[in-house]
Amino acid sequence: MSRVGGAVQRIEKRTEERVEKAVEQVVGEASATMTANFDASNERADRIIAATAKLEARQLWSAAAAMCLALLPVAVVIAGAWMAVAGLITGTQWALDVDGGVWLGIGRWLVVCVGLAGTGYALFSSVRWVSGLVEAWKGRGMPKWRS
Repeated sequence: MSRVGGAVQRIEKRTEERVEKAVEQVVGEASATMTANFDASNERADRIIAATAKLEARQLWSAAAAMCLALLPVAVVIAGAWMAVAGLITGTQWALDVDGGVWLGIGRWLVVCVGLAGTGYALFSSVRWVSGLVEAWKGRGMPKWRS
């Protein structure tokens, strides 16, 4: 009996050692796998952060371009108004500088009047076009260019 008891104890001891080795091996492999997964996750996160930084830089330039495109019509309107006023002043001075020639004065004033009529029609057309755009944006969707 004592031999059998000793053999059982030895088997239990060996089994216990093998189980401990197996557990250590499984824990080591699991730890290595988890470390590899964490490293891969960190690399993916770094790539995502880099891609986000690139997108942010592109969005900065997109926002700057959008701002320039939004300010361009304002600049064109201001420049157009400036040129219209300068044209009226210059045209009036030109029409008045006839040195006593009546027909020359009449001809020049006719040219100035045609210029004023053209400027008035351009202003009327611009206001009509802008009001059409605003109406289209309010109710009917995106505007269509007139042909």
